[in-house]
Amino acid sequence: MNIEWPSTTNKGTALLRLAHQFDCSRFLIDGYVAWFFHPETIEAAKHFLASDDAEIQPAAREFTRIAYCYTILREMRIDDSITSSITSGCRQLLLLGAGYDTRFFRLAVIRDNSVDTFEVDLPETITEKAAVFRARLGSLPSRLHLVPMDFNSDALSGIFNHGFNPALPTAYVWQGVSYYLPQATVSRVLDFIQSHMACGSTFVFDFCSPLMTYPNDKIPGIRFNIDRLNKIREPYLFGMEPAEMTSWLSGKGFRHVHIESQAELEAATMHATTLPDHMWYVATATT
Repeated sequence: MNIEWPSTTNKGTALLRLAHQFDCSRFLIDGYVAWFFHPETIEAAKHFLASDDAEIQPAAREFTRIAYCYTILREMRIDDSITSSITSGCRQLLLLGAGYDTRFFRLAVIRDNSVDTFEVDLPETITEKAAVFRARLGSLPSRLHLVPMDFNSDALSGIFNHGFNPALPTAYVWQGVSYYLPQATVSRVLDFIQSHMACGSTFVFDFCSPLMTYPNDKIPGIRFNIDRLNKIREPYLFGMEPAEMTSWLSGKGFRHVHIESQAELEAATMHATTLPDHMWYVATATT
């Protein structure tokens, strides 16, 4: 797995999706993620899975394997949720912390139903995405809205200035973000989502176990991950066990809360279980 990792976790997540495109057992097809990488990185990604760098410790290698598998399984699970939501009547898609998401282009259900898609992320990420899309397409698609925002400091109501209509049934997605935020910020975002979900809206997001936030002997390679995240100043700050999260979401007014561990995602998709069940989770809910 000898590859130069990006200096941000959202680019690292996209890199894992890129590497998956060269996996002989690929099951998530993403023909757009390569838009965000230079040719030399794309070439290195071709050998990501086959590489056997002796300098990488076994625990770090195992953590990377788990993170890679979870990233792809999460992507597919949330794809399914979005597709089901739009098929059931949602007419907007809000991607909070979109990173280098490509769903607007990948998922035919978005185009076929003329769904306005709002991608929210840090200003530097939004600026880069907009530049890439303009270089590739000439202009931004009319139904794709890129919204610069920092969850820690900006008011989420800012999305209304970009055309988001809270009166419409909406598929709310918050992926790969909650663990990097303090609990107070996570709570504020959840409250905002719940209070603006129109009838027929859905919500899906992922979170991690508290075990992911400190060194321990239960998570393989956790010290490697903590050190890596500290170096790029993106440490995990928040985690919660599934039962506690179910209670927390229910207390905030969410209904039909359903939580799946990464092991359950793997079993449902791959019909195998090689992943531990106490690292990352995907939650779905309505209101």
